[in-house]
Amino acid sequence: MERCWKAVYAYLIFGIIMLLIYEYSHIYELAIIYEIVFIFIYIYHSLNYLGSKNTIKFIFLGYFTSLLIEIIGVNSGYPFGRYYYTSLLGPRIYGVPYAIPLFWVSIIYFAGIAGNFRLYSVPFLMVILDLSFDPRFSLHLWHWIKPGIYFGVPLSNFAGWFAASLIIMAVIGIFIKFNKYRISINGMLFYVLFGYFQALEDAVSGLLKLAVVSTIMFTIILIIFLIIQFSVNKKILMPQKI
Repeated sequence: MERCWKAVYAYLIFGIIMLLIYEYSHIYELAIIYEIVFIFIYIYHSLNYLGSKNTIKFIFLGYFTSLLIEIIGVNSGYPFGRYYYTSLLGPRIYGVPYAIPLFWVSIIYFAGIAGNFRLYSVPFLMVILDLSFDPRFSLHLWHWIKPGIYFGVPLSNFAGWFAASLIIMAVIGIFIKFNKYRISINGMLFYVLFGYFQALEDAVSGLLKLAVVSTIMFTIILIIFLIIQFSVNKKILMPQKI
């Protein structure tokens, strides 16, 4: 296994350790540390997977595109709905913490690998992740002015996540050609394990029903990934017509 993937899987182990510490300390800032480490893991992995030039392009384009979308979202309510960020994420620009676009870039990168950087698949995978962690994060990191029906999150948020992810990937795709990257088993596996970890975090946060929903969602995604992998292997093993 490549070293960059070993680092990614080690990050999940680190996350479980942080959860255990949180259970005894109830220091929410530990979650912030965990997310910051995620950004560094992303950068390390991207440098090895995409290369330095594409990593710089990905970060630059992803950061400023997501920042613009977030600024519009916070100040207008479109496309996510009305919300505001708390002070836990540090300094802000026009109401958006500087760190938020880095989270966008990190998450969309790993969703991109799992979805083979396809424009039709990455937004879908991003929404599945948000269905799991947005209700939990909106307890502390941001708040909805008018809570919605999905564990306090308005449904407009998920439509906004799909649209935002689509735009970000479309912009990045103009400058980075992803067609040379093949389906990654490690990418799909990490996405599912990362999803199960979100479900575990939901449970630890007291959102037990959400944890069940999250577990079901990522199990369905796992089945889809297995079907895709089986189809790919079958095509490879099929004899070629002469």
